[in-house]
Amino acid sequence: MGVAGEATEHPSDLTKVPGRLIERRMVRVFSFRTFLTEECFEMVHYAELGKKPRWGYFPSEGHPEVVTGFEGTKVTPEFLQAIAYEVYVKNVTFGFLHQWLTDMGMTISKNTLRNWLTKGKTYLDEQVCVLKSISLEKDSIVNCDETWCKVRKYDHYKKCYIWVLVNKARKIAIFFYENGSRGRDVLTDFLGDAELKNIMSDGYNAYVFIGNELKSAGLKILYTKFVCLMPRTSLSRLPIRVVNRLQNAFPKFKGVLYEERKYDDAGFTSKERLRERQGLATKELLIELRSLLDSEQSKDSEFRSRYYREALNYLNRFWKEIFAYLDDGELPIDNNLAERTIRKLTTHRNNSLHYGSDAGAEMAVTYHSVIGTVKLHGSSIWNFIGTFFQKYL
Repeated sequence: MGVAGEATEHPSDLTKVPGRLIERRMVRVFSFRTFLTEECFEMVHYAELGKKPRWGYFPSEGHPEVVTGFEGTKVTPEFLQAIAYEVYVKNVTFGFLHQWLTDMGMTISKNTLRNWLTKGKTYLDEQVCVLKSISLEKDSIVNCDETWCKVRKYDHYKKCYIWVLVNKARKIAIFFYENGSRGRDVLTDFLGDAELKNIMSDGYNAYVFIGNELKSAGLKILYTKFVCLMPRTSLSRLPIRVVNRLQNAFPKFKGVLYEERKYDDAGFTSKERLRERQGLATKELLIELRSLLDSEQSKDSEFRSRYYREALNYLNRFWKEIFAYLDDGELPIDNNLAERTIRKLTTHRNNSLHYGSDAGAEMAVTYHSVIGTVKLHGSSIWNFIGTFFQKYL
């Protein structure tokens, strides 16, 4: 965003200076003005010989050649770009957006705003389908996560779930929603006959047992490994005394593992990364961590807290899955990519409190899929949405 036009100068009236003039200089002051522009196009109802009457616009000299409204609505692509950005990027609620437009003198209902966004969604859905097919290409490695939201169903609000799948290599994020379900059928239906290499996730049962589901259903995901990574929440919920007890192992262990950032900066290939992962230092710390785990599990668990038992059982149950990346240089070390991608949607959820219907949740899924993908590419969301909508004018 830059300054529009040339600076307007406002000189002082020197005749009003009450004394001797010493010095003169211009002081820069910036202002920001927001306003709506309304345009009226005269439509003419006419009939040609032998044809049915039609409506048309015939521009006069110096006026636009076409009506600049988005097809099927009375909104321009620029205006649709603005309200989509306000709602799904800046997380402004429909209520605040409607009040803001009303304060500026625009007569519009909330349902009209939703209908305009729905119109934009129909075009974005085609883009999301293309992104989905690319993200599920053969031998792809994807990160997966889910988060809850509240959706109004008839006369009550129900806790539902929205999923996200991220392909780091292709820089694509896809959100999906199926009637608010958290069951593994949602994921199997979404994956279809994709031949993925790995799915990175946490230890939720939908991911743990999905491999058998896919094989029994006769699908083509035969080489998929579901790598479960320890969520940071498991550690953050531990009591202080438990953290103190494990601090001699975890910080040291994590410090070596997260040297992977250095590998990224150095541009290591998957083979070079694998060689570093299987180094002597990592193996020694892995043995030390396993010994600590076995030692803790052999002790009497009567006086342990529930959270401590939960962390130990999780680490023991998913030991192979948590450290599967040590045997493959292409696997990421954690599921932070999916967690960071879904964070934008959780912020939108916290601001809006709930979705008014399943259709509202599905619309949010479409817009956030595009927004998440654009962010992964490091591009401007504002510019992409505006350019995309203008192409469908």
